[in-house]
Amino acid sequence: MTVSELRYQVQLSDTRTAVWIHASDGSTVGRFGRMGIDLHNTVTEQMNGKPECRLCTHGQPTVHDWALFREKAKEWWCIEVPYDAFDTSLLLAN
Repeated sequence: MTVSELRYQVQLSDTRTAVWIHASDGSTVGRFGRMGIDLHNTVTEQMNGKPECRLCTHGQPTVHDWALFREKAKEWWCIEVPYDAFDTSLLLAN
């Protein structure tokens, strides 16, 4: 399966405290939660020499981090993550 054949889907937590993006090769390529951003290459891409992390942060996320996560999900995987998918009251101001 090539990267262009992969499909992606968003999973939202019921409590709006986490968002995941999964690829059809079994990879979880995105996570946004109370401890920041994890945006990764797929396992398929890693097996072809790419690093695991594309953009990762550690620590309580900010309003800017939430916007960045949504922007990169759209840019890299054509995924529209709804603004209200995460409880923005949990975000730090920039």
